[in-house]
Amino acid sequence: MTNDLDARRRRIRTAFQAFVSACTVLLVIVPIAMVELEGALPANMYAYLTGAAAAVVAGATLVTRVMALPAVNAFIDRFVPWLSASSSEGSDA
Repeated sequence: MTNDLDARRRRIRTAFQAFVSACTVLLVIVPIAMVELEGALPANMYAYLTGAAAAVVAGATLVTRVMALPAVNAFIDRFVPWLSASSSEGSDA
């Protein structure tokens, strides 16, 4: 039960972080850059940028969910130990 709760919290945290990042880039910075380069931003472009932000959030949440699977953790522990969550802090030196 605790592992499920922790995994859910990790997914929620990742989704929130991706949401904030995607909104910052796609809904603030990109329109400002486009206005500066072209002089005007079509109204439908905001819908496209919002869809792209949603896709980024969904992708980040999916990757977080997959990375929490026991098979993926076992693969990381075996083949990519420097990414392992269970490795000790000073073992790579």
